[in-house]
Amino acid sequence: MKTVYKIFAYGSLINQTSLKKTVPEARNIIPAKTYGLQRVFNLASTYRFDPEHDSPVCVLNIAETDDENALNGTCFEMDEVSLENILQREKGYDFCKIKAHHYHDKKQTFDAYYFRAHQFTPYKYLPGSSVQRHYLNLCLSGSSEYGDKFIEDFKSSTAFWGIESKHELTAIWSGSY
Repeated sequence: MKTVYKIFAYGSLINQTSLKKTVPEARNIIPAKTYGLQRVFNLASTYRFDPEHDSPVCVLNIAETDDENALNGTCFEMDEVSLENILQREKGYDFCKIKAHHYHDKKQTFDAYYFRAHQFTPYKYLPGSSVQRHYLNLCLSGSSEYGDKFIEDFKSSTAFWGIESKHELTAIWSGSY
C-alpha cells in the first residue's frame, strides 16, 4: 500500500494550473488553514527570473509566528513517487509537518506537510517588475477560486520583507489578477 502525503500549499501551488504542472497526480484538493505561520515574500527564486531587472523574482516562504495567527492555503494529496518529484522542485526547503484543517470546518483536522526555506539571505519583492507581478497574480488567481474571503485572508496573512510603507503595500496589492 502506497503512503499518501497531504501537502499544504501557500503560494503558487494554490493555483490549480501551477499545481497540475508541478504535481499532475495531485488529488483531493481542498482549501485549508493552519496556525502559527505567516506567508512572507523574502526568498530569491532559483528558477523565476526577470531579465528586465536582471534579478530573480522574490517568491513566498513561511515564517513562524504567534500561534493564533491563521494562514490559509490549500491541501492536496500525493503518493511517494509524486513526493520525490516535488522534493526535486523544492530543493533548499525543509519539509515540515503541521496540523491543518479544512478552511470551512475546524473539525476536519489532519496532519500535513509544507515547505520552508532555510539558510537563505532575505530578498526583497520587486515592485516594478512585470515578472514579479505575474507570480503574485498566479497566487491571487488561485486564491480567487475559493472566494473573496479566501483572497482577503491570503492578503492579510502575507508579509513583504523590507517593505513597510503603506503606499508601497497598497501599490503591490492593487491591480488585476
